[in-house]
Amino acid sequence: MLKGFAFSCVACCTAECITCPIDVVKTRLQLSGELGAKKMYGGVFDAVKQISRKEGVRALWKGLSPALIRQMTYGSARYGSYEPIKKRLGVDSSGNCPLWKKILAGAISGTCSSAFAVPSDVLKVRMMADNTRDPNKRPKMAKIIRDIIKNDGIFGFYRGTIPAASRACVGAMSELAIYDDVKQGILKYVFIESTGSSIKVHVTAALVAGIVSCWCMNPFDVARSRLMNSSATEGKYNNMLDCFTKTAKSEGALALWKGFGPNYARIGPRVVIIFVVLEQLRDMFN
Repeated sequence: MLKGFAFSCVACCTAECITCPIDVVKTRLQLSGELGAKKMYGGVFDAVKQISRKEGVRALWKGLSPALIRQMTYGSARYGSYEPIKKRLGVDSSGNCPLWKKILAGAISGTCSSAFAVPSDVLKVRMMADNTRDPNKRPKMAKIIRDIIKNDGIFGFYRGTIPAASRACVGAMSELAIYDDVKQGILKYVFIESTGSSIKVHVTAALVAGIVSCWCMNPFDVARSRLMNSSATEGKYNNMLDCFTKTAKSEGALALWKGFGPNYARIGPRVVIIFVVLEQLRDMFN
């Protein structure tokens, strides 16, 4: 079991380093035009262009430190606990498991592991949202921590907990269950002669799982970004439902899917990298 957590940690951190720039763009787009404010970016490519030109290319990796901390805790727990939970729920003599049990296992692993993620998520979102041009004037993680404690107290690190937990639950139950089910289906009906180590199988299953989980998570992701980027003293949103309502009312219902393009551009490769690295590590050391 510990080996599974270690493999998951390596896979998640590898994916985070590669996809961090896409996460920065996604976060900026989700916060752009908030509650009717003027939009900062015209789209994905405009955001990349403006951030690179005004803040430097390194700004695309803002928030990487708390993001890696998040993956070492949340990522390793989410992916490392799925298989043990699924086995506890029961599999048949052939190792098969019905889809509903996979979904339940994913929901449990995602919700429980999200408890580790919220404080680092808050730091990551605050750092990614900052658009200070001068690198020397950008707030460091230590300053953001002090500001949160000063303005909101220790509970400021848990702003957006409900949308974060909801996002983690929905994301894990769709991503892990779909990946598991699609992989087994491919091995059974398409690549009958292939083994579980086939990279083609893992990539195909991961791409399908990525797009399903991304579509399901996006509204919760928008609410999470907005709640985590605002102080309780600002009074923008009271809770997740209030954020959904105000966003849909002032920007339209489709605003809940803001940043879907960069979100999938991040989640798609990220899910592929995680599962390919994870499966290869399992094959190498098991």
